[in-house]
Amino acid sequence: MSAPLLFEASRRAIAQAAEDLWPGRGAVLGPQCPGVTSYVCQVQVDGQELYAKYSWLSSSLVSILRGARGAWADVQEAQEPYVRSADLVTRREYQHLEFLQQLGRPRVCEPIGLSGGVLFTRAVAGKTVAEELAEHPWDTEALLNSVLLCLGELHCEAGAGYLRRSWPIAERSIMDVFARKFRGPDAARYVAALGQDRQPLKDDRAAVVDLLGNAVRRLLRLTGAIRPRQRAAVFGDLKPEHVYLTGPRLTYIDPALQWSAGPEPDVAKLFGRTLLLGLCHHELRAERQITEGVLSALSRYGQGLRPRDRAERLREVMVLWLMDTVNILSTCLSAPAELPLTGKQQVLVSQARRIAAVVERVSGLLVGSASGLSLLDAVFHEVEHTALDLR
Repeated sequence: MSAPLLFEASRRAIAQAAEDLWPGRGAVLGPQCPGVTSYVCQVQVDGQELYAKYSWLSSSLVSILRGARGAWADVQEAQEPYVRSADLVTRREYQHLEFLQQLGRPRVCEPIGLSGGVLFTRAVAGKTVAEELAEHPWDTEALLNSVLLCLGELHCEAGAGYLRRSWPIAERSIMDVFARKFRGPDAARYVAALGQDRQPLKDDRAAVVDLLGNAVRRLLRLTGAIRPRQRAAVFGDLKPEHVYLTGPRLTYIDPALQWSAGPEPDVAKLFGRTLLLGLCHHELRAERQITEGVLSALSRYGQGLRPRDRAERLREVMVLWLMDTVNILSTCLSAPAELPLTGKQQVLVSQARRIAAVVERVSGLLVGSASGLSLLDAVFHEVEHTALDLR
């Protein structure tokens, strides 16, 4: 499928939605924001800086461009009823933002409007946590603790009560994404083709495919480590790039509220994506500071758990962390060359062998018998040594 056709159709939908919401106001669309999930661009309306998001069939841009939803004509035909449907992912995100504004904590970006499947939100001022970590890696533990602290109300009964009356965004679930990618008859072919269009891999591609293949097989066996308990709500797409430092408060963007047994998916994605920032940092000292900060924050999280649950829940966090890492790495490696990636995603591709080696070795530890905080120490020892060996 042609990327220009997909992008132009997205921009037409955004321009029409802006005209429907603000007729005659001369909305100006900015360039596409790099990314692999939805089409996003800046929009200016009467001097206000907004962001517009348009989703195609609840699938990533990578999947659409790879033909997972059929030919372009099929996608266009299916998109029209999808935009009007109740399960439109941008409609659910709009509802989640409204609920979180009522809840009050975490503070979220302001939803401005929804039309024609396009979600408009007000731009958030300040740096993201990812940008702050890159500049001040020694603050990693404190930043991660602050991000989780603000989610207390969501992780408790208030968040769970809301989800009982609404529609979660399960499409962003770590386990669901992993299952879609790596279960079924096409999974082996998908893994074997990773990196074909990504030149930075060069001679590393065969090694990356082999390492990820081993890790995926282990992680499929480890899904039994994730067991149902009392149901709770999680933010669902909790990445350092989705949290802004706006003065003394944090502001969160792009929620994907989901059912979960507990906060583990949020902990896993936040800490795992932060660890990736460290492993992709150009300075060894900063890499170590971020890695140690993640270890300290995760250890603190573990110490706050009931002793009888600690081993099980820490193992769950680590399995989800590896799944999410494989999810994002494989998505970036399978992205067509014409799809723009963010700067961090480009670095992730260039560091694919290191990341794949870390995931492969840590997955081997998780199938062993160690548990609890002792497993946590062993895992991060392996992370540091594997990453250093391949740096």
